[in-house]
Amino acid sequence: MRLIMRPPSEALRRALSQHADRERIDPHRARHQHAEYVRAIEATSIGVTLLPPEPDLPDACFTWDTVLAFPRAGQGETVLLVLARPGEASRRPEVASVLAAARRLAPQARVMEIAEPGTLDGGDVITYGQRVAIGVSARTNEAGARQLAEAVTRLGYRASLCPVDDRLHLASALTPLGPGRLIGTASGFRSLDAADTDVVPDDVERLLIQERDIAAANVLAVGGRCFVAGGFPDAVAVMRQAGASVVEVELDEFLRADGGPTCLVAPIY
Repeated sequence: MRLIMRPPSEALRRALSQHADRERIDPHRARHQHAEYVRAIEATSIGVTLLPPEPDLPDACFTWDTVLAFPRAGQGETVLLVLARPGEASRRPEVASVLAAARRLAPQARVMEIAEPGTLDGGDVITYGQRVAIGVSARTNEAGARQLAEAVTRLGYRASLCPVDDRLHLASALTPLGPGRLIGTASGFRSLDAADTDVVPDDVERLLIQERDIAAANVLAVGGRCFVAGGFPDAVAVMRQAGASVVEVELDEFLRADGGPTCLVAPIY
């Protein structure tokens, strides 16, 4: 696995965000935090492909939203690259450069594009085991979600559409810690439980954290580590009690931009 990442530019000040402290975003400090995050990931032996900053694209550091990679269910090598069609039109120019990097890393993969009128943000997609949950949100509409669901079903996944009514993305309140374990808030799990199919079988463990710690529900689980934004000791305790190896990273500038650990990477298998 390699992760495609992109440092933020000065334009991060104009990121699309509803966070109460969005006016306090400090791009210089964000660049330092991003560099430290890259170093922490590379320490696990996971490779990182760094793209140059985009001075005219405020949200371009959030590469997860742009391109999604899928192996066949239960296998390891990427066979499908999905070009997202972000719900905010201003973010669509971010996609091409991430796709170019992804194609260099997975030249064997077929490329599929979410077609109009569909919209899809990568932050509305979580994969655990052979299941793919797709949030239908303000950024991802049902048409886009169904296009993705059909594509991954052909690869052997069981896909489900989940309503997201009270936050930006599905992954804002729920992420996988592995194929058989999810961490989330009550609102995150409500989205799964309201899905159009059974999304969480009995053999998938649920780690529940408080709504006040919702930012800690966005966890990047790679290289045997679980990367979580610092400042949420109760959520970290829940993960550690469950046996997870947790790495806390300082990402508060990205939280102000409505981002988190998963948002800053585009995994290619």
